[in-house]
Amino acid sequence: MNVPVTIARVRSLGVTILFALSLLLLSGCGKLLEDNGTHLAFAIEKEVSKLRRASGAGGSVVHYETLDDANYPCYVEITPSFPEGRTSSVPGSYLVVSGKTPGGTSYHNRFVFVPQRLYIKKDQGGPTDIVLQKDGERVSVVELR
Repeated sequence: MNVPVTIARVRSLGVTILFALSLLLLSGCGKLLEDNGTHLAFAIEKEVSKLRRASGAGGSVVHYETLDDANYPCYVEITPSFPEGRTSSVPGSYLVVSGKTPGGTSYHNRFVFVPQRLYIKKDQGGPTDIVLQKDGERVSVVELR
């Protein structure tokens, strides 16, 4: 049985294959589109979840390494949840991590409070410690080391 090959049929097949490959790439590579800022926010979220399950007040440290080479220089900056002069009741903190895959996010506003601007520069690269403090239901980012 001969099925006539038409340009529309070939184009349709090409689009289908391209779509399937795109889905395969995106589902198989969880960090394919992730930047350093989002990567840090996810690491903080994971630690906050553990901290919230613990009873009482306490602290915790997130030992964070960027997605880049361990010796690649970078900085981490987190702005306060409620900057001075801001009248909104919606947290507006922004987290930025530089490096080969730089990026920023406000995703962390969902699970942490940032009382003041925090900044650290790592000229030689290496891990960054993010110090979390739990007080009642609130978990705050209180220090970068």
